[in-house]
Amino acid sequence: MQTAFAACKQSFAAQQKKVATISKKRVVKSKKRTYRKASARKYSHRELNAIMRILERKFLSEDKTPALRNVVGFGMGSNSIDVALRWNTKEKQLEFRRQIYNSPAIRFEGKLDPIIDNREGVSTYQGISLKAEKPSYPLSTTEIRFTITNHSGEEFVYGEAYSITAQGADGNWFVVPTDCSFTAIGHVLSDGQSGTITAHLFPDILPNKPGVYRFFYEDNIDGNKVLLMATFELRETKSENCRFYGVTL
Repeated sequence: MQTAFAACKQSFAAQQKKVATISKKRVVKSKKRTYRKASARKYSHRELNAIMRILERKFLSEDKTPALRNVVGFGMGSNSIDVALRWNTKEKQLEFRRQIYNSPAIRFEGKLDPIIDNREGVSTYQGISLKAEKPSYPLSTTEIRFTITNHSGEEFVYGEAYSITAQGADGNWFVVPTDCSFTAIGHVLSDGQSGTITAHLFPDILPNKPGVYRFFYEDNIDGNKVLLMATFELRETKSENCRFYGVTL
């Protein structure tokens, strides 16, 4: 399989299944909407490669629209072009087809969002602690920094992978779109030292909502799989509130 970029929620290697793509086409008759399955078609390597080249040019362009920023990876399967989206909903899939590229060969990978994640972690474990640099941030925030501190009595090595969840209207917590590829590097903290993990939100893909968020960092500490958690809050500032209601300060 040929891949262009790393996928988001799982690796393309785990995602790829050698199946033919079956797309759905909407047929409108009068005011009634029905759906029919398109017949499976075998695409040549040349056809799939041509689509890959188009997607690569658009992905690498400097003009990154929200639709393009939502794309985190795509690769060539046996009979499809498999696309991974940062926020994978039916609406975002349609946005991709309308604004980036539309073909029955396009197949979207992974589960549909929102993905429920009601886990809770701990803020401290055996001298390793995690907290947000500030307890609250403006609603328009796109970057948040977290401090990880080592008081374990020995060296601790941490990475950069993380996830963030927010609470929905139904009370369940769900994974929000964040960074999807991380540098495979270990940062060494001596006893008493602190380091930083930088997280990003994408309000142009999924608008930020006021409320408390959970930040997770998972690691193996003394042979135990530990889920460290820090919380932060997004608050609407006065200027943001006035903009929302069409008021100019």
